[in-house]
Amino acid sequence: MTENDRIVQKALLRFKIISAYLAENPPRGQRRAMLEHLSNKTWMLENGEIVAVKPDTIRYWIRRYRNGGFEALKDKPRSDKGCRAIPKEIIQTACGLKLEVPERTIDRIIAIMENMQLAPPGLLRRSTLHRALQAKGLSKRNLKPTEKRDLDRFAADYANDLWQSDMLQGPWLPDPEKTDKMRRTYLYAFVDDASRLVLYGRFFFKGDLPALELVFKRSLQRYGKPVRVYYDNGKVYRANHMRLICAELNIHRPIHTKPYRPQGHGKIEAFNRFCVTNFIAEVKASTIRTLDQLNEAFFAFIDVEYNRRRHSELKMSPKQRWLKDASRITYLQEEKIRMAFLWRELRTADKTGVIRLFNKKYKVAPDLVKKRVEVRYDPERLDQIEIYVNGNFVQRAKPLRITAHRAPKQTLAQTQPTIPSVKTDYLGWLTQQHKKKTDITKENPKSDCPAVLAEFIALLREYIDPKVFDQKLCTDFFNTYGPFDIKKIKHILDTLLAVHPNNLHTAFYLENIKNHLMGDTL
Repeated sequence: MTENDRIVQKALLRFKIISAYLAENPPRGQRRAMLEHLSNKTWMLENGEIVAVKPDTIRYWIRRYRNGGFEALKDKPRSDKGCRAIPKEIIQTACGLKLEVPERTIDRIIAIMENMQLAPPGLLRRSTLHRALQAKGLSKRNLKPTEKRDLDRFAADYANDLWQSDMLQGPWLPDPEKTDKMRRTYLYAFVDDASRLVLYGRFFFKGDLPALELVFKRSLQRYGKPVRVYYDNGKVYRANHMRLICAELNIHRPIHTKPYRPQGHGKIEAFNRFCVTNFIAEVKASTIRTLDQLNEAFFAFIDVEYNRRRHSELKMSPKQRWLKDASRITYLQEEKIRMAFLWRELRTADKTGVIRLFNKKYKVAPDLVKKRVEVRYDPERLDQIEIYVNGNFVQRAKPLRITAHRAPKQTLAQTQPTIPSVKTDYLGWLTQQHKKKTDITKENPKSDCPAVLAEFIALLREYIDPKVFDQKLCTDFFNTYGPFDIKKIKHILDTLLAVHPNNLHTAFYLENIKNHLMGDTL
């Protein structure tokens, strides 16, 4: 019997085994039972040997037959007749890679050896290397019980239709604060459902809400706005602020998996498994000891290997699939993203104009003393916060610094006469009403703040005597109350210098500019 005859006979036996399944074509829910029923039977080879076939093998033959017919059941004849040997030193290298990191798969070992030029490309085959590792007792798998309930598969039609995210426990690293102890790391990542592209991911020592929001923010900045987001039921994913961010950015409210069933969002689960076996397992054999080194390696792994690696279902890389829909992507303005991610707290300034946030003190304007204000801030950047009153921006505040000298006294706006009058001053009231109608209100022009600051400094330098001009005071004033409409500032200075000289202290002109913009008397 020729080799071709043996291949045909083997294919006929395989067809005989799967023919009952193909004829019955059992519906979903009964397929596994049918496969197990066929696997319990015994089949006789031509030489009289009795064999049994596992359910997964039968399912594999059925898939091959449906994709390619009877020809697909035939084994391909080997191009190299006889035994194909792998050099002994290459086998030892492969075994060493497996011993270093037991989680390494056969495909992973082959990729490492070819990429690092430890073996010629194409020399190693999965079956050959499997037999070599099996002979050394290095090819065992840790089997887990299979999920009995069916999981429906789905995929979004276009890139950015649906984003998925999850938290994965990462490797242990030395604690930067206590070098004799180790700390667990946590990975947050966002994956696009249609393209499987990892939008952004990062390891942290804390799996808290600020960490998740940082990854979400970077994903939005890089790849635009998603239509929907899909999370599990973790506490951070159900946080109020995550819903608020989606509402302000016009993203559909977050969708969550069923409780105790996170396998529902399979794309991120598949990425987590890939990350565990192909990245986290490699950390054991690396020199990574800090969080920055871990993230640097992860960024390289995602950009060089995962996002540009051909996906078996997509038949292209995740990056190529995402770029196919690049014309459909909607990008958000940076300022809109920044405002949406600011955290918000209510605080009341004490009698000295100081508010407290995370054990830090901030100085606000004297006219906010004893008033309830809204503080908006970035939890990762507490060197500056924003103060709002009734939803309107008032100023930016920085941490309080106690110095040897008192700060310049600020004049509070007088809302009522200090000395009661026995007469009804109708003309005074009428004048105030007229001023309210003609006030130039404060605006925040949508322009580049550094450019507006430069114009503001240049304008003040032009109007104020150089001997008394204080640029630092002007810059601090702009950072607290700006940006401004330069035309309005010029109008205020023209009116002010028509009455007063230009050699008074810089604080005098700044105080009058503030009073005018806030609606007080010039």
